[in-house]
Amino acid sequence: MTTRLPIVVLTGFLGSGKTTLLRRWQRDEALRDAAVVVHDLSEFGLDAELVAGEGQETEAGVLTGRVAALHGSHAKERLHESAGKALGAIVALDPPPPVVLVESTGAARPWPLIAAFTQDARFALRHFIVTVDALNLHRDFSDGLVLTGEVLPPDDVALRHAAEVLAEQIAFASVIVLTKTDTLPAAVAQEQVRILQKLQPRAAIGLSAQAGLLLPQLDAVPAPKLPVLRRRAEELSLTKAQVTAADVDCLVIRDKRPFHPQRLHQACQRHLGTGLYRTKGFLWLASRPGHVLLWQQSGSQITLELT
Repeated sequence: MTTRLPIVVLTGFLGSGKTTLLRRWQRDEALRDAAVVVHDLSEFGLDAELVAGEGQETEAGVLTGRVAALHGSHAKERLHESAGKALGAIVALDPPPPVVLVESTGAARPWPLIAAFTQDARFALRHFIVTVDALNLHRDFSDGLVLTGEVLPPDDVALRHAAEVLAEQIAFASVIVLTKTDTLPAAVAQEQVRILQKLQPRAAIGLSAQAGLLLPQLDAVPAPKLPVLRRRAEELSLTKAQVTAADVDCLVIRDKRPFHPQRLHQACQRHLGTGLYRTKGFLWLASRPGHVLLWQQSGSQITLELT
């Protein structure tokens, strides 16, 4: 019997550190030949560019080298079809990949995602990993007590919607990775682990600071059973759910002009509302015209790094 190719799906709410974790895994010598599928809500496909590496262009719906970029319509209404084509192309790679790493948009509904990437019998789901931002879990969701129902959800509609999406993702997790744990006291992180275990007692939970958790550390974790996940989807009436969460949309802004650093800072201080879950992209500042910067915002957290 032919051994099926393992698939590791990495999801988690917007800005929880999925791409950072995936890029760290790509540096592992054992994963050098891994195939990567990037499922991105944006029409731009930024994460596929970051994962593919410098000098390698990607095309929506196409496997380029060992990276398949599924963004725009390929991430939504065409996901099942496009995922099937990507998996078919991955099978033909030489040398064959040891594993397929799927990074999904943080707005993904778990069951349609699982169904899309397990449609080909030549592949088997190895892990369904959900990343959870420890700092945002602390600030916005009472360390997870909002998700368990022990604390009332926030009045803020955007945060309440985010809590619903996150709780649904956790319900299907075989592994939960609590990210950015270096931003909180250790005791707070441990309390979050306790609450997450209550939410999903069947999942293994790992802690990651600065993308420090490596994929081989999860080798002892058993693979999720697809019939169990299917029953869970049926119990939660999610078998016909749309691919991405309702009321989460994406906009691409293109402008050749640089940002004025002080005005950008003021705009973030005054106008960065909770409904803006995630912004990410390339920009440059008028004060640094020679540097292209990667901007990343998740909730109240903002980082800039040189590319």
